[in-house]
Amino acid sequence: MSLQTELDSGNYDTVIAEVRDWVDEDSSAAFSDATVKRWLKMRWKDLFLSEAIQDEDALETAGKPAGLAGALPRIGSDNRSDRQKIADRFLKGVSASDWELELPDADVEINNTTLLLVPGLLSGLLHPRAHAFVDEAPMIEEERGWRTLRCDAHPFRGCEANNQDILASLDRGEGFTADQRPIEDPTPPERVWIIGYSKGGPDVFNFLVNHPEYADRIAGVFTWAGAMSGSYTADGIYEQIKDMDTKEISDRLDQFLQMLNPGFVEKTTGLRRVDEYDIKQAFYDLRTDVREDYNREHAEKITELGVPIFSLTGSTTPLEAPAFQFMDTVKMSQFDANNDMQLTQKQATMDIPMATHIAMLHGHHWDIAYSPFPAHMRAVSPNLDHPFPRKAALAASWELLAELGLID
Repeated sequence: MSLQTELDSGNYDTVIAEVRDWVDEDSSAAFSDATVKRWLKMRWKDLFLSEAIQDEDALETAGKPAGLAGALPRIGSDNRSDRQKIADRFLKGVSASDWELELPDADVEINNTTLLLVPGLLSGLLHPRAHAFVDEAPMIEEERGWRTLRCDAHPFRGCEANNQDILASLDRGEGFTADQRPIEDPTPPERVWIIGYSKGGPDVFNFLVNHPEYADRIAGVFTWAGAMSGSYTADGIYEQIKDMDTKEISDRLDQFLQMLNPGFVEKTTGLRRVDEYDIKQAFYDLRTDVREDYNREHAEKITELGVPIFSLTGSTTPLEAPAFQFMDTVKMSQFDANNDMQLTQKQATMDIPMATHIAMLHGHHWDIAYSPFPAHMRAVSPNLDHPFPRKAALAASWELLAELGLID
């Protein structure tokens, strides 16, 4: 039978085996196939739900409506299964089949692969622990032995300049541990898979275009709310600063960061790598026209790399966004009601054969990557508690790649 027939017949063990064999034989053809893409979406959601129902905090949150309605008592009994509760609360665009299907448990063993996390704009600047999976990556490493290496990508300069930071991680193993400690005795990783969060997505693909020789070491790339086609917010900010002198921006760095993030309390003297800040170039590289032109120019080359791409996007509403992001979310809704307060769905995905939009997550841009903000910041703005089950999403991504035979 064909793969499509096996999938429609519910022969999931066979589907898992056949997809894995196809990926091993011809990964470009496999990941470009519509049936494989359909399976990847089904399987990731299943793995996510299976992980998330083990998270007591996620289940408690899932039992309440999202947004302001969550403060109201539920009327009547809730007869939904745990899987449906999680799906209803934390996924968008799902149907009953996503939580009712009985797919096989993940049967994977991972020993020889490293996750390389490439962070986004403002990482560590919103508050000191504002880094992707700051709590979840260490837990997974401790519990399952799956190693994470954090690339020390600069939080505020252009994509091209950050090539050097990715090289430092891949060539020398430099960066930070899963729990944010500087690596004192670096060892280069062998095989890696990459998460590019926010601007980290464009950083990763700028790197791969410039250094295609590294493609064989990269099992796959997840763009996690990746600004693949830029950001309308970046368009507006760049227009405000494009005529400013670069030195003027650097001299007023504290004020500039305070403008972007009203909760910012650090001082320039406490920031790292201050002389490398290039705020104007960072926002230039996130302009929608710049990123769209870049993608058109390099789409064929990125496809030829043969690296599978998996996109996870966020979706929120103005009332679910932090107070100081409310208007941005309203403006973004003019383009796409399913925006994450900073990116539309189109901006956070890639339209090339090797790319698959795995799932739309119900959470805003920070919720799906960052742990809760400090109490003093949550006291002045709602929606900084970030309840999305990030550990489940991260573990599901490891498991999917392992089941596909891409990591071992």
